[in-house]
Amino acid sequence: MKEKSRNPATKKIARERIHILFEQAGQESGAHPERSNRYVDIARKIAMRQRIRIDRELRRQYCHYCYSFLVPGRNMRVRVHRGNVVVTCHSCNKKTRYRLVRPHVQSS
Repeated sequence: MKEKSRNPATKKIARERIHILFEQAGQESGAHPERSNRYVDIARKIAMRQRIRIDRELRRQYCHYCYSFLVPGRNMRVRVHRGNVVVTCHSCNKKTRYRLVRPHVQSS
């Protein structure tokens, strides 16, 4: 097994590459959904090898059960239920719930 890199520059390169892969997955999702799923898989492997977290906005773009790239209206359903966002993947029919955070408004 390859040794983990201790250089912070490689982590920065890995983050950039993950962002590029998710951009490409979004572009390819219409014509080639299997290719966009492969891009998600590669991005996850890069993150695991470099031991970095995938950003929240990118993490919510793929299913955590079947690792398919999610496109609203095409292979996922989004509902709001009791303060939670419920995302249903049409590939594996799993539901993922995210807490809906409302911005705090200061009263004067």
